[in-house]
Amino acid sequence: MLKIKSQIHDYTVEKFDDLQSILDSLNHQHETFYLIDRSIQYHFGSILEDKIDSHRTILIDASEEEKSFERLQPVMLELLKQGIKRNARLVVIGGGVLQDIGCFISSVLFRGIRWELIPTTLLAQADSCIGSKSSINIASYKNQIGTFYPPHRVLLTSSVLSTLPWDEIRSGLGEVIKLQLIQGKTDFEELINDLNGLSKENQSEILSKWVSRSMAVKKPYIESDEYDRNIRNILNYGHTFGHAYESATHYAIPHGIAVVLGILTATYLSSRLNLESHASYQHLKKLLFPWLTPYEGELIRSDREIIFKAIKHDKKNTGDSINCILTRGPGKMAKTKVNFEDEIKPAINDFITLELTA
Repeated sequence: MLKIKSQIHDYTVEKFDDLQSILDSLNHQHETFYLIDRSIQYHFGSILEDKIDSHRTILIDASEEEKSFERLQPVMLELLKQGIKRNARLVVIGGGVLQDIGCFISSVLFRGIRWELIPTTLLAQADSCIGSKSSINIASYKNQIGTFYPPHRVLLTSSVLSTLPWDEIRSGLGEVIKLQLIQGKTDFEELINDLNGLSKENQSEILSKWVSRSMAVKKPYIESDEYDRNIRNILNYGHTFGHAYESATHYAIPHGIAVVLGILTATYLSSRLNLESHASYQHLKKLLFPWLTPYEGELIRSDREIIFKAIKHDKKNTGDSINCILTRGPGKMAKTKVNFEDEIKPAINDFITLELTA
């Protein structure tokens, strides 16, 4: 069991053999309501039907459109119609989209209710399930509304990952790659070595290993800077560009794969600013390309102006400056203010035009 300290309330990360074991662990101290990813209902319907109350359940399609501010009102109204009260518990079963929705609703409904999270994607298990944040879209602006409100328990089982398509596994590995690059050269090289030997036979073991290792990297950042004002910003490595690439391709690029493209963009920009050698950038590009292709094609065909607009509106920026997490190599990331017109814009143009077609 992993214990996470929070200024709001401490919480635990607990591991189980399977989804049924998790549902059996839910005590009946609280009236329980459920938000469930519809795909989980499809894969595990018989278990869910046996263990949960369908009259206190809302099924949600896990898409970026569903985690918009505009779509949350009917979900909250339905929970109220189902009879949810302040002393109830909301159990959220799904990936990052369901987590964002569940976290936001739990933080504002009755000014805060108990919620527990069963993350079902590699992306959620390895990264977003700890850290307290919800991120909600409004109109065309991604993740501009949110709260800090951690779950009271995070309940993990690697068994649910077997249902994921390969690109969702790759998307989750994008955040794992980010975290191990932040941790340092040795950990990143160990990860790449494991990924080069990844197969159906050892997938569960390897993914479980790197879920634990990734949470261990993230834990000190979120405990020391829960509200993301200082050192925790380092965890945004690759995200300033990755979020812009998602927006410009209308989310045709999965989030974690967009993060890998963002990491390469940040490293390319770092090399242009003489923070990192071009040879080191080229080496990283060679290692990471298998984890993003063929989605570079989506980025090549995207509207550059949408990318630039998204970067300017990124919530991590203050005033007219563009805050980027740049690198001097694995384990050596830092927030850096970069001139948009003179440095960022030409770097992105050259990265997409020259680096992704080379």
